[in-house]
Amino acid sequence: MQVPQFLQTGLTAHGFSTRLGGVSQGEFAGLNLGLYNGDEEQAVQENRRQFLSCFSCQPSSAVSPQQVHQTEISVVTQADGGKGVLSAETALKNVDGLITNEKNIGLLLCFADCTPLFFWDPVEKVIALAHAGWKGTAAAIGAKTVTKMQRLYHSQPENILAAIGPSIGPCHYEVDHTVAEQFRRSFAFSDDVLTAKNNGKYWLDLWQANRQQLLSCGLTAEHITVSDYCTACYQELFYSYRASGGKTGRMAAFMMITP
Repeated sequence: MQVPQFLQTGLTAHGFSTRLGGVSQGEFAGLNLGLYNGDEEQAVQENRRQFLSCFSCQPSSAVSPQQVHQTEISVVTQADGGKGVLSAETALKNVDGLITNEKNIGLLLCFADCTPLFFWDPVEKVIALAHAGWKGTAAAIGAKTVTKMQRLYHSQPENILAAIGPSIGPCHYEVDHTVAEQFRRSFAFSDDVLTAKNNGKYWLDLWQANRQQLLSCGLTAEHITVSDYCTACYQELFYSYRASGGKTGRMAAFMMITP
């Protein structure tokens, strides 16, 4: 799955995987790209090779961190090529965002309900990916990514193109009072992303929460693409941690600046 606005620039290879294809079996059946969820390592390695080949990217030219639902965003270069792609042992630790301005180094993050955030500044030639579950969203990883692009690469928010990829939608993402209160404390727009239920819990709209966050950073509405694919609704296309009870595979987001 790709972003039309990114494709129009002709300067990035990018995409978000589905579970279709691949060699994994059982509860991981399909194109499981997650190294940390119990699947056979050799199957995941083959799946990653297949996925990266769609972008003419070798595993040695990509970077994939160990994600922990926090807000550390690492700048990567060609020297980081291969880290975490075929082995968890070599991964950047405790990282949930990647950013680069170098060509031909692929960024790879994994998801199974959390929200993938894609960033592309076609003026300064900078890309970034971020992993925004409810913790990352509440801690403003999207805004922190934009700030880092500004600080390190002089990106202007009005030039940044962003995409909010497939994740669990407000139709299926139930959270408790504690999570709801964190959003209320963090964001003035919390009423727009929380819907109270009769059981004392709430539906949380991560798509809208991240969109509002990016708008508050200065991105323009017309530069933000929002997917309406809920991973729990479309389990034939996606892995869903919640819908599967926690035992499932992972999709991946990929970005790379091309010559």
